[in-house]
Amino acid sequence: MRTIKFQWKRWLLLFTVLVMIATLVAGCAETEKEKPTIKFSNTEYESVWLGNALAKIILEEGYGYPVEDVSLSVAVTQVSLSQGDIKVWLDCWWWYYLDWYNEAIANGEIENLGPTMEPCPSFWCIPTWVHEEYNINTVEDMKEHWELFKDPEDPTKGLFVNCPIGWQCQMTNRVKLEAYGLTEYYNIIEPSAGALEAALAGAQKKHDPVFGYYWAPTALMGMYDWYILEEPEFDSEVWDNIQAALEDESLRPLDEACAYEALSPINAVWSGLRDMAPEAVALFEKMNIGLELTNKAAAWAKENEVEDWNKVGVWYLRNNEERWKTWVTDDAYNKIKTALDEYGPVP
Repeated sequence: MRTIKFQWKRWLLLFTVLVMIATLVAGCAETEKEKPTIKFSNTEYESVWLGNALAKIILEEGYGYPVEDVSLSVAVTQVSLSQGDIKVWLDCWWWYYLDWYNEAIANGEIENLGPTMEPCPSFWCIPTWVHEEYNINTVEDMKEHWELFKDPEDPTKGLFVNCPIGWQCQMTNRVKLEAYGLTEYYNIIEPSAGALEAALAGAQKKHDPVFGYYWAPTALMGMYDWYILEEPEFDSEVWDNIQAALEDESLRPLDEACAYEALSPINAVWSGLRDMAPEAVALFEKMNIGLELTNKAAAWAKENEVEDWNKVGVWYLRNNEERWKTWVTDDAYNKIKTALDEYGPVP
């Protein structure tokens, strides 16, 4: 009888332990399910698409956070991030929205968690082979060689391919061209964004000279070799004069100009994210995707006609493991690595 009673107690104890374990496991699973959704702003350009895709894969596969990508304008993103409706704005080019940025930081509404990549240049460029063959190095050299870039509509001048109408750089470039004395030698066309890319890429494919404005990171910079023309270094006083001339035409033409300032975009987050998703904050404090690597990823997507940026994210992570491994915990790394191995082939 004692033996039976003892066995019954032992089985009761074992049952209790099993119930406790099951409860703990269920509780952990429920905790995983209840992790909050992290909403990202998608302002619809290549480096944002790449950054969001990388963060989605890492956070979902490595840490169990659901991620939602929301297409928004810059203006709506600013308000939404400050209010916490959007939690993350990767690749935020903060210097274009300095008043909003300074106020949101000062009010404790957002945090700057560090650079997305190295400083991103905007510039005037020609194909590298043109630079090498004709020894064109500076904006001043472009006066001597204008005939290489003849305007097909007006062969008495060369052609500068400018930003689309309405972009800040459109009028900035006009003021700079005047200041350098280049409007005497060059006409200006201002196509759409797609036509701007097509004009520069088309010339490279045909091995034709072309002179225009562009920026990085972009697929175009990863696909072809470009030479960035030398200008006087960025000078804040000179730049202020350029901006003043945008508002007051009576100040034009200026007698000097300078290069665009190159600054690093940032990983900007709603300040409440630190308590809501500390693993995400830890990720973004380390997540620097790299300027040249972004150029290469965007070029790979363009060349392979890949429109699914989740696939581009997989390609990036598979080809840059030593880089992103430093962004995450060992446990998250193992989970992400397994997910990448199971993802299947990308083009």
